[in-house]
Amino acid sequence: MTMRSLAPLLLLILLAPAPALAQNSIYGVAGIGFPEEPIGVHARSLGGGSAAFDALSALNPAAVADFGRLAASVTMSESFRSYTAGDTSVSGLRETHFPFGIMGGRISGTPLAFALSYATYAERTYDVRTTGTEVLRGDTLSISDKVASSGAVTDVRGALALQPLRFLKIGAALHLLGGSSRLDVQRTFSDSAYLSYGESSHLTFSGVGVSAGLVLRPLPAIELAGAARVNGPLGGQRGGRDVGRVQRPVALTGGLRLVIPRTGVSWSSTATWSSWSDAQPDLVAPTRAFDTWDLSSGIELRDRDAGGRGLPLRVGVRYRQLPFSNLTTQPTEMVFAAGSGLVLAQRRAEVDFSLEHVQR
Repeated sequence: MTMRSLAPLLLLILLAPAPALAQNSIYGVAGIGFPEEPIGVHARSLGGGSAAFDALSALNPAAVADFGRLAASVTMSESFRSYTAGDTSVSGLRETHFPFGIMGGRISGTPLAFALSYATYAERTYDVRTTGTEVLRGDTLSISDKVASSGAVTDVRGALALQPLRFLKIGAALHLLGGSSRLDVQRTFSDSAYLSYGESSHLTFSGVGVSAGLVLRPLPAIELAGAARVNGPLGGQRGGRDVGRVQRPVALTGGLRLVIPRTGVSWSSTATWSSWSDAQPDLVAPTRAFDTWDLSSGIELRDRDAGGRGLPLRVGVRYRQLPFSNLTTQPTEMVFAAGSGLVLAQRRAEVDFSLEHVQR
């Protein structure tokens, strides 16, 4: 996204040879930020494998048809990160946030179910510090640069779904994007004769999108899912004025779930392709945009004789390509996940938990 007066200094800092010292995610610097997925804890513990079928995720609006009485779910995430860049290693990075929430239920007197959800669409929180030298008026000076951003792009979804046939669920949704981020750019010089430079900017974001999907159950042990999402551009405003826009992708999702009869064992997989390269004309060089694949698969084991009181075992794996880079190579992500869940209050409440190991 073009940021006019901030762009020259920001670009210079991001291209500086010294590594970043500390930030929430080094992948949040490029493009519109680090992309997140609207996936609930149950699906995350399966590596995201069940996301195309999960009513408590916001990937496929057809899954909303599984809502019965009014229900709500909130996800809390605690992350611990470390990274190595060149000769620099940083550990102890920690972040707590609430990336996803959803509520839904049946619309009385109709065959429809509804769901309202919010999700982090792109994380834009980072703190990049670099050092180097600059020649000014014949003097070689040591300089220290800092680019700090705090905020996110959020996705609010409203979805409707129904089950017109015993083996078919269909749904559609409207997505409204918003959010904001504060960007601070600072430069200091080793010579006190040169004044420090700083500039702050508050950006707000807006955009819309639509999605539709279905879940088909041709056999009792087999479920198939498909969904598509079409997005308009993400616009940025500063001080009430437009400062640029970035085209967002078309996303296509497919899913397969197999349930082994009378065993409590299920295997599910979800795949999503997104045309993020459509954003390339709107980005400032050297940022590159790539199309992405997101592939996930997981297995869940339940004790069918426990009547919902046992602890299920969930394990999964996920491979994801990331859309933005300041290099010619596309970054990737590998996730190994495991989790379980506990039913409480006579099956009126459930606590799910997941542990993920992520390598980028």
